Amino acid sequence: MPELALADVRLEKKFPALELTPEERQYLNKKSQLTMCVDPDWMPYEKIENGQHVGMSADFMRLFAKKINIPIVLVPSRSWGESLALGRQRQCDIFSLILATPKRQQFLDFSEPYIGFPLVIATGYEQIFINDIRSILDKKLGIQKDYAYAELLRLQYPDIHLVEVDSLAEGLAKVTSKQLFAMIGSLPSIAYIFNKEHIGELKITGKLDHLWQLGVGVRNDEPLLVGIFNKAIASIQNTERQAINNRWMTTRYELGTDYTVLIKVVIVFALVLALFLYHHFQLRKYNRLLKHLSVTDKLTNISNRTDLDEKVERNLYSAERYQHPFSLILLDMDHFKSVNDIQGHLVGDYVLQTIATLLKEHIRVVDTVGRWGARSF
Repeated sequence: MPELALADVRLEKKFPALELTPEERQYLNKKSQLTMCVDPDWMPYEKIENGQHVGMSADFMRLFAKKINIPIVLVPSRSWGESLALGRQRQCDIFSLILATPKRQQFLDFSEPYIGFPLVIATGYEQIFINDIRSILDKKLGIQKDYAYAELLRLQYPDIHLVEVDSLAEGLAKVTSKQLFAMIGSLPSIAYIFNKEHIGELKITGKLDHLWQLGVGVRNDEPLLVGIFNKAIASIQNTERQAINNRWMTTRYELGTDYTVLIKVVIVFALVLALFLYHHFQLRKYNRLLKHLSVTDKLTNISNRTDLDEKVERNLYSAERYQHPFSLILLDMDHFKSVNDIQGHLVGDYVLQTIATLLKEHIRVVDTVGRWGARSF
């Protein structure tokens, strides 16, 4: 296997200056830094971990800070509700990722969106497909407290029976224990929890029609900020966006087919059949995705520890029963901590990804390569 030198692992990024107005530059120079509130528990979008902002929006915020050339400082909080309260008190100049609602417009302006996601419905595995949320408005549906789509769903469906929970994990646990009929949340966030705790117990049985678009929330008493962030968002390169998506999402989600033309030209029976098949295959796609997430290491895109444990157990049983040889090779990287300490975690991640690629290129089709631990394969 070729040796991987640290000198070969370099991340080169250029951040051309934004075309800001003299007023915008004067404003930023006077501010010297921007304070930021976030959701402390909303992966893979963002969370606060050991006092640091991590997740997709954290990567975007680091990009924005370099593009506008001003530090963005985290304001710690213990819940999303506390973050919103801090924003009302003008303790935060910006919110890293937020959805516009009538209530929030009382103290915030909103940039153009830079992240979008579908809302889905998660239920027990025994439930059939939910074609329309209006068919379950009388059921107990979990929703995260203080989240914008709770406010917007109540406006759109006045009869909906929403039960607020403190976290997505709590809501999914209540679905498992039958205290709630279903939990409503974003597809990536529910997939993130499924990957950790709920595979085999819950599944996605429906999705809402809307694609929810989120951007930066800025205090509305300093109107120059929204224009500054709109320029920063517009300057994001496709390569930058793709790098962030690849870091936090192992699979890309796609919108379904538009059946509008079909509705106009086919008979009622054919239409019903087409819609049924469409939703059936879409659910199969989402559940295959969740299965993939449960056995794949998201950083290196090879088998994770759970998948390796299952395959080792299965092959060991076969070797003992049929008396044939069985090999298990462990690879542990020395001095990897110094890579993270000296070069930074982005370089450390790139090293792991490169080693995973090299291993995949040097095994047979019948072999399995996976990530056993933080630095072990």
